[in-house]
Amino acid sequence: MDREILGIVGAVLAALAASYYVYDIVKKGRTRPHRVSWGVWALIATLGAGSALEGGAGAGAYVSLVYVGLTVAVFVLSLVPKWGKQGGEWYDWFLGLAAVATIVAWQIFGLPVTVAAAVAVAADAAAAWPTLREAYRQPRTESLAVWTADAVAAALGVAAVAEYNFASVAFPVYLLVAQGLIAATLFARREMPH
Repeated sequence: MDREILGIVGAVLAALAASYYVYDIVKKGRTRPHRVSWGVWALIATLGAGSALEGGAGAGAYVSLVYVGLTVAVFVLSLVPKWGKQGGEWYDWFLGLAAVATIVAWQIFGLPVTVAAAVAVAADAAAAWPTLREAYRQPRTESLAVWTADAVAAALGVAAVAEYNFASVAFPVYLLVAQGLIAATLFARREMPH
């Protein structure tokens, strides 16, 4: 299949999943996003999508671009007490600050695109920990369908990458792994007796 089509299909799937995720937060109240994760993701999504584009991902970055809009919207929603998760662990804010510090360092020092891609992956992974932890602890507060659809969309994004090098594939592959891990955790924890 043509890479452009794969990128578009992945982006449409990601946009549909994003729309349902927002609906699940606002209308159904089942999904409760973790503020630290989504706040940092809102910043990092731009870095990750930008490094993938600059690295030559082409249509492979379409899914990442959709996530830029999603992360900002969900972060804003997470600030509303009835929609976002309260509390968390004491170290969540340190993870968030570490992620933000890496982005600031990238901007100040003008790091090469390969380093920017590595920074995006490392910072995003640090920010993902609270959501992964809460997926394990409270699997009913996240949408299994959305995380699964996002993992499929990320796989399509990886398949659509135009030029394979570290900068172009690092963030798209990371999205596939992270979203797949969260989806697998949600699935396993829902199947286990509590």
